[in-house]
Amino acid sequence: MHEPGLEPIRHPLLRGRQRIEGLWFSAERCPEPERRRLILSHWQAGARLYRFAQGDLLRFAAPQSVLCEALLGWPLIRHGRALCSAQLDAGEIARLPAADLWLVRGSQVLTLHLGDGQLIEPGRWLEVGDYPLLDTFDCVVALPAPVLQPIAVEADLRQVLGPALAAPDPERAAVMQAMIERQQQQQREGRQAPASPANTGASPGARTGSGIGGIGGFWEKLLLAGLVLAGLLAWLKPWIRDRASSLPSAASPEPLKSAGDFGGWILALVLSAILFTALLALLGKLLRRNSQGWAPSAPASAAAPAAPGIRQRAQAGRAKPAQWRRWLSRLTLGSRLRDLYGKRQAAYLRRMLDMFERGDLQEALRHAIPLGGEPSGEQAFGTPERRQELKLGEARGASRAMLFPDDMQAHLRQLYRQSFTRLDREGRIEEAVFVLAELLHARQEALDYLERHQRFTQAAELALAWDMSAPLIVRLLCLADDWPRALQVARRDDAFNEAVLMLQGKWPEIANKLRLEWAEALTSKGLWLQAVEVIWNLPDERERAARWLLDAEAAGGGLAAAALVKRAILLPDTLETYRGYVQQLRDDPQRCEERAVLVRALLQHRSHGGSLAWLAGAIVHAVLADVAQGLGPLLAHQVQLLVKLSSDKLLRVDLPTQLLQRSKPTPLHSVLSTLEWVAGESGSRVIFDAVLLDDERYLLALGEAGTLVVDRHGAPLFSLAAPAWHIVLGHSRQVALVLARRDAVWRVSKLDLVQRRVIDLGVLVMEHFSRSFDGCAWTIGAERQVRVVDVDRGFETLWHVSDLPGSLLGINGDAEHEYLLLDAGERGSERWHYRLPGRRLQGRDDVPPLTEVGQFQVLTASGDVLQGSIKDGDSAESTLVLAVGGSRKSWYLPGLGEDLFHPPQVFASQKWLLIDYLVGEHEQRWHFISRSDDRLAATLTWPQQSIAHLRMGDSHWLLFDREGRLCHIDVDTCEVRHLSIH
Repeated sequence: MHEPGLEPIRHPLLRGRQRIEGLWFSAERCPEPERRRLILSHWQAGARLYRFAQGDLLRFAAPQSVLCEALLGWPLIRHGRALCSAQLDAGEIARLPAADLWLVRGSQVLTLHLGDGQLIEPGRWLEVGDYPLLDTFDCVVALPAPVLQPIAVEADLRQVLGPALAAPDPERAAVMQAMIERQQQQQREGRQAPASPANTGASPGARTGSGIGGIGGFWEKLLLAGLVLAGLLAWLKPWIRDRASSLPSAASPEPLKSAGDFGGWILALVLSAILFTALLALLGKLLRRNSQGWAPSAPASAAAPAAPGIRQRAQAGRAKPAQWRRWLSRLTLGSRLRDLYGKRQAAYLRRMLDMFERGDLQEALRHAIPLGGEPSGEQAFGTPERRQELKLGEARGASRAMLFPDDMQAHLRQLYRQSFTRLDREGRIEEAVFVLAELLHARQEALDYLERHQRFTQAAELALAWDMSAPLIVRLLCLADDWPRALQVARRDDAFNEAVLMLQGKWPEIANKLRLEWAEALTSKGLWLQAVEVIWNLPDERERAARWLLDAEAAGGGLAAAALVKRAILLPDTLETYRGYVQQLRDDPQRCEERAVLVRALLQHRSHGGSLAWLAGAIVHAVLADVAQGLGPLLAHQVQLLVKLSSDKLLRVDLPTQLLQRSKPTPLHSVLSTLEWVAGESGSRVIFDAVLLDDERYLLALGEAGTLVVDRHGAPLFSLAAPAWHIVLGHSRQVALVLARRDAVWRVSKLDLVQRRVIDLGVLVMEHFSRSFDGCAWTIGAERQVRVVDVDRGFETLWHVSDLPGSLLGINGDAEHEYLLLDAGERGSERWHYRLPGRRLQGRDDVPPLTEVGQFQVLTASGDVLQGSIKDGDSAESTLVLAVGGSRKSWYLPGLGEDLFHPPQVFASQKWLLIDYLVGEHEQRWHFISRSDDRLAATLTWPQQSIAHLRMGDSHWLLFDREGRLCHIDVDTCEVRHLSIH
C-alpha cells in the first residue's frame, strides 16, 4: 500500500555499483511478456519470484554486485529485513512501516508483504516438449583426425612471383613424376615388410626393414667410393710421373723412379685416409639411424592428407662442419690437389664474369655464385651447376662455398649491385628480387623492395619461407589481405603489438582492424584491462571498451580494484558514482589484498595524476593501517609513493618512519629447524585437482560435479557446471581449461572466471598436455607428434612437429620456456628446449638411460631431468638417490613402507624437492627439501586412507585429496592454511 504524508526520500534512486538482492519489474512500465523475458534473463539458481498486482519481485539467492544504471528493472538493496529501491538513512528507515518490500517513487513509498504475493515458478514458462531425447554415442567414432591446416608456405619462385619467369624444361615434369612414382613404390614395399616395428611392436632399438635397406645403400656407397678412388689414381698417375721426371737429375735416373713412386705412395696414403674417414662417417650415421628408430610408427587409423602447417622453428646456433671435411680441407690446402679444383673454379668464375660484362643477365644469373649467408668454414671442391630456373630457396643454414679473397668478394658484390640496379630500372622485378635474396643474401631488403612495388602477397610468402620475424610476417599478411594466416601467426607468437606499430603509420585502417583482433584475443586470455587499453584509442569502439570495463568490475576482488584505476584514467567523470564502493573497500578490514592491488595499479599509472590523487587520498589511511598491522604485501617505498600521490602535505609531514618499518616474513628455506605439519580435517567434497587464483581464491575440480571456486576460508563463491578431473590454468589466472576423460578421448571445456561462464570446446585425442597455457595457445602431444592448438578456434593447429625422433614422454614449462622429453631408445632420452612465445628450438640435450630396475626420471618446470632410485642400505632406513647435472645426492626416508601400489614419488622445481612416500599402514609423509643446501625444511603428515596429490607453483604448493582436504603452503612466508571443503 502507498504511504502518504511521509517526508520525501532524499535519494530515491540507487546509483553506481551496489550489492543488490533483488529486482522489481513494474507492471505499469512493462507488460507481462516483457517481464517474463527480463526475469528469465536475470534468473539464477536458488532465486524466487513473487507476483503482485503492481509487478513482479525477483529475489536472488545471494547478493551480487551490479551497476544500477545498466539494469532495466528496479535494483533492491537490503535494509534490515526489508528490500528497498532507495538508499535510506536511519531516520528514513524509522519513519517507514514494517514490510518486506519498500518501493520508493517520488514522495510516495509502496510497502508490500511477501505473504500477499503469489509464488511463481518461471520454469513452467519454458516449453520443452518439442525437444527430442536422443541416445548417446561413442564420440571416438566421430572424432576427426587433427587437421594441420595453417600456413602453407611456397618457396618456389614461379609460384610466388608468378609467370614472369621463363617456362621450365619440358622434361622436368616427366622426371619429377618418375621420382614420385618410385618414392610411392618404396613406401608400399616398406609397409609390406614383415619386420616393421609398427606391425610387430618391436623396440626402437631393434633392427627394422629400413635398417636393412640402409645397409644395402651403405655397400653401394662403399663400392662407388672405391671406383672413384681407382679412377682418381689412374687419372693422376701420368701427372705424378711427369712431375717426378721434371725433378733435377742426380747421379743416375734410378732415384727419379724412386721419387715418383714415393710421391705416388704419399698421394695414395692421403686419399686412403680420406676414404677411411668418409666410410667411418657413413657407418656412424647408419648406426645412429638404426638405433634411434627414425621410421615413424603408423597411426591407428589412416587420416586424410593434411595441408602443410606452421613448420618447426629452426634450431638456434651455427651448424658444425663435418670433421672429415675439415681434415680434407686442411690436406688439400697444403697439397697439389688444390690446383686441380682451383683451376676448374677459376675457369667457371671467368665464364660467369664474362657473362655479366657482355650484359647477358639471363645466363649470368643462372651461373652466379651466391654471397653472404651463414659461413660454415667448409670448402667446396667442385663448381656450381647451372640453374635451370631462378628459384628462391627456403631459409638455409650453413653451406659449403668457394673461398674467395676479400677483394674478389667485394668485386662480385659490386657486380651484383649493378645488375640489381639495371634490372630495377628495366622493371624486371622478379629477377631483381632474385639478385637481392639469393645472390646478395639481403632478404630484408628484398622484402622491402617487393613492398615498395606493392607485391604484398609475394613478400608475405617469401617472409614465411625464410622464417622471418613474426611481426614482419603478420604485417605483410595483413597487407596482402590474408587475415586467417595473419591471425594464426599473431596468436601463435603473440606478435600483435609490434605488428600494429608497424602498420599504424602508413596503413592506419589495417592497423585498427588488427588492433580489434588483438583486443579480442586479450579478452579470451582473461586480460580485460589490457584489452580496454588497446581499443580505447578507437572512438567507435569505446562503448565496447566500457562494457569490458564493467565486466572486469563485476568480477570483484583485485580485478575490480584495478578496473577502478583504469576508469579513473579513461572515464574520470563517472568516478563519483563509485564513492560507495571506495568507502566499502576502505573500511572493510578483510580486503587488504584488494587495497594492495589498487595501490600497485595507482603507482603504475601515477603519471596521470588528476583523479588518481582523489583515489589515493581516499585509500591511503586504510593502507597505512594495514602496514602498521603487518598485513598485505606492500613495501615501505610503495606506501611512501602512495602518500606522495595523495597530495596530502600534512600527512607527508606527520608520517612517522617507524610506522613503515615492518618485519620481513621468514621464508621456508631460512627456517632454523625442520617444521612439522599435520593435515587438516576432512570435508565432504571429492577434489581431483586444485589451483590458486588471485585474491586468495581456489579453483577446485570436483569430477562430474563440476568446478567450484572458494575463498581463503573455504566458503563457496560460485560453481560452474563442467566435468573436471584436471585443470589447465591460464597465465592471467582469469581463464582455465578443465579436462574430463571419456574412454580414449578427453572432453575439454574453457572456464571464463570473470564472466562466470563455461564454453564447451569438444574432445581431443592426446596422451600428454601442458598444465598451463597463455589463454589461447595450448601444447598437447601423443606418440611422435606435438601440437600447439588454438582453444578459441576449434583446436586449430598453430604449430606442430609431426616427426619427432622418439615417442613423447612428457611436457613441462612455464610462461617463457617449454620442455619436451623424448624417448631416444638405447641412448636414453632427449630434452628439447623451446623459447616462448616464438617457439624457437634452443637446444637438444641427451639424458642418460635408466640402467636399474625401479629407476625413474622427472622433468621439472625449469627443464631439469632428475633420475632417482630407492636404495636399501645396511641400516633400517631406505635412501632416495637422485642424479641431476652429473651430481648424485641422497636422502633418508624414515619408515618407508613396502606398498607396491604407491612407490615414493618425487616432485621438483628450480629451488625445491618434494618427496612423497607411505609410512607403515596409517599415514603418508611429505618431505620438503631445499635444493640450495639439500636441507630438510619441513615435513607434512597426511592420513593414508586418502592419498594426497600435489600442484606446485612458483611460491606456493597445494595438496588435496578425495576427502575434501585442501592444504595451501606459502613458501615465502611459511604460512600453512588448512581448508575443509563442503
